[in-house]
Amino acid sequence: MLECPYAEKCYRKNPIHFKEYTHAHLDAIYAKAAGQQYDIPSKYDRELIDIQLKLLEKLFPKKESVNSTANAPIASTSQPAASISQPVTATRQPAPVNIQPTPDTSQPSTSRDNSNLAKKQKLTDRNIRDYIPVIIERGGMAKKLEQAAPYNMFLTAITDSRPTHQEPLSVTLQEILDESLGEIESTVQINFMVDIGWLLGHYYFAGILEKPLLVLYGDESPELLGIGKFKPQVTAIKVNMPTPFATSHTKMMLLGYADGSMRVVISTANLYEDDWHNRTQGLWISPKLTPLPEGADTAAGESATGFKQDLMLYLVEYKLSQLQPWIARIRKSDCSAVNVFFVGSVPGGHRESTVRGHPWGCARLGSLLAKHATPIDDRIPVVCQSSSIGSLGPNVQPWIQQDFVNNLRKDSTTVGRLRQMPPFKMIYPSFGNVSRSHDGMLGGGCLPYGKQTNDKQPWLKTHLQQWKSSDRHRSQAMPHIKTYTRFNLEDQCVYWFVLTSANLSKAAWGSFNKNSNIQPCLRIANYEAGVLFLPRFVTGEETFPLGNSRNGVPAFPLPYDVPLTPYGADDTPFLMDYLHC
Repeated sequence: MLECPYAEKCYRKNPIHFKEYTHAHLDAIYAKAAGQQYDIPSKYDRELIDIQLKLLEKLFPKKESVNSTANAPIASTSQPAASISQPVTATRQPAPVNIQPTPDTSQPSTSRDNSNLAKKQKLTDRNIRDYIPVIIERGGMAKKLEQAAPYNMFLTAITDSRPTHQEPLSVTLQEILDESLGEIESTVQINFMVDIGWLLGHYYFAGILEKPLLVLYGDESPELLGIGKFKPQVTAIKVNMPTPFATSHTKMMLLGYADGSMRVVISTANLYEDDWHNRTQGLWISPKLTPLPEGADTAAGESATGFKQDLMLYLVEYKLSQLQPWIARIRKSDCSAVNVFFVGSVPGGHRESTVRGHPWGCARLGSLLAKHATPIDDRIPVVCQSSSIGSLGPNVQPWIQQDFVNNLRKDSTTVGRLRQMPPFKMIYPSFGNVSRSHDGMLGGGCLPYGKQTNDKQPWLKTHLQQWKSSDRHRSQAMPHIKTYTRFNLEDQCVYWFVLTSANLSKAAWGSFNKNSNIQPCLRIANYEAGVLFLPRFVTGEETFPLGNSRNGVPAFPLPYDVPLTPYGADDTPFLMDYLHC
């Protein structure tokens, strides 16, 4: 058994983690407990420790003797796990996620096939609810995705909001891995935070635990160091960043299927339990991208939005040999059904090119809007919404207006007429929003905006809007989603919409140098990935319907309520510092 590298600082709450790693401080408390009465030292977060101890109760109940179960597979739910009359490290077995029995190769092939089917069926018989709180019946995701057309945009199901469990545009991670979408043969997970035990737990219940998995991650994660020694099917690579303050922040999945097809998922959720629990997250799921015929032209299979080329160019920027087979796979896939634009950010200084325009960040978004967006009245606000806010400057003008909104205000009539700066609105949870959330003040754990930054930009409050999502049953599910849009309430229409991993910050979207003697250079710190929905490519019309369907076109599924609700005089944005008081 391995000792958890986080030791006393471990924040994990998923059973898979506690089957793989020991925690000396928890073992000591658990071993000394009288029944379920725990003497938790005051230096610990009592609520967190209590949750972790309850997991140990369930996984390693004390009433059984050590010898009676020492040799039993830990993950088997047909018999109790080993008991604890001494520290739990003495009774736990290693590698709990490798819990599928070894096939009996002496059986005839047909018998083995039947056996494998039986094993797959047993996955549904295990107590999956101990691992995954929202369970949707298997086999229905393909139909759900078909019915989500033409937008293919979902929000994650919220554990404590039961209406979201049945909402047609809610989705769980298990559904994304559902076999109705295709038989998965290999996957790539690009993300910032990855709890590998939690992720492999999901892969186990999806029946793909042994399939090759490539993980590119940004946050420090000791559990991923050397993971290949224990899980040879997993290759984990920490993305190196050019500066200490840069972040590999993209959240993307590449799913390869046994028939040679694949799928791309652009998400706002990290790969750990809390982000898929009571937080509002967004996902775009691509159509199935089938393989092109052998010998097809290299330009074949491109979408009208140039999605294939843009995605490949983005993946090339990681400069990793492990991604080359996937880049080649994308090149040989038919992406013509994709109706969104890929909008990414990569670290470095970037200038406009004659071939592609601005390649990345807010300038890339501006280039696309200038080319394709229908004319928009300057009075229509640019509405931003993210889970964190960067250092934006002493007033609204230097970066928000000059760099960011100056690009997001563009449309196909930008050139040749005098324009005024549109209003800027920012949806960000207030202290009241968070305090009333499903998780109380802990619901603000996904909102890392600090007092030190907020104090330097008091002007921002006049632009802030409350988080409200009663129409989507998510007002109490704090938003980790990030979106950018312009919509017209009077005409009930949406002009365009962006779903992305990029928060409102210079690091994510880029800032221009102000040296007029050289061609403007957009400096970006982070890796980010998102998709732009433009009506001409999605529905063939000039705008998306807002609120109700129009001419058979469904309303665009905004994640929050409109009209927006501005902050009141007594409202303040939620600050991460409140969690440390």
